[in-house]
Amino acid sequence: MMSGYRAAVVIFAAVAFLAKSQEVDDAGVPVEETDEGIDQDALTPQQLRGIHERMDKDKNGKASLTEVLNYATEMRKIIASKDIAVVLEEMDADKDGKLSLDELLKDMSQWSEGSDEEEKKESMKRSELEKEKFKVADTNKDGFLSVEELPSLFYPETHDGVLEVTAKHTLDQKDKDGDGQLSQKEFWEGEVADGQDTEISDEEKEDFKKLDADGNGFLNLGELKVWDSGMFHTSEAMKKIFEIADKDNDMHLSADEIEAAREMIAGSDAQYHLMEWAEHSEL
Repeated sequence: MMSGYRAAVVIFAAVAFLAKSQEVDDAGVPVEETDEGIDQDALTPQQLRGIHERMDKDKNGKASLTEVLNYATEMRKIIASKDIAVVLEEMDADKDGKLSLDELLKDMSQWSEGSDEEEKKESMKRSELEKEKFKVADTNKDGFLSVEELPSLFYPETHDGVLEVTAKHTLDQKDKDGDGQLSQKEFWEGEVADGQDTEISDEEKEDFKKLDADGNGFLNLGELKVWDSGMFHTSEAMKKIFEIADKDNDMHLSADEIEAAREMIAGSDAQYHLMEWAEHSEL
């Protein structure tokens, strides 16, 4: 789960990017999407075929799950880079084209959520986390984050070192018994304010089981990184497309298969990813 600060920055980037990219007419009025654009219910056949062509790296006419997930990782980095250009423009106080730690912390201070002691402690913890992420993201160690380095600060999933920092922070926050791993209860934060346990749903139990790669009943740091990176959710969504569209059960998707499943994909978790990929590849 993103912190309030990171969520605010990411939302700001997305809104600003969409505002910049939305087409307007001669009077400056936003143009509504038509059947030729990205529909809320289903992508066009042309868009789906375009995505398939880009996923099919070996150009054999079929995309394997590995190719699909590799493309998802590639697109995440591209999208992060586009979003961050907007964020940097807003946060770069001295307009030198890069972000200093002081600029980051000053911007963070605007998102403080209160003044009592508990909230101050939480704010200090967030600051320490961002400092650690900044240090790892600063690959050339010049004390600044360039436009190439900055995406990993707000999108840790694009940089394994920064992802490890954030996953370790998540582990420390949830590891109530301090054994360096998370039980199912710890992972889902099963305690509520009144001290009563909340019931873990069957879906949550199944997700935990899938994350628990070694099957020992706990999540270690490596397993938690899969969740924190968002790759678990992406992988599950893409597997669902294969279940829907792979009619010949060869564990590959042809362009014809993915187009034929167009209406069934609409409204699924995978639709969000496909729409995002189509949008950014067409801009």
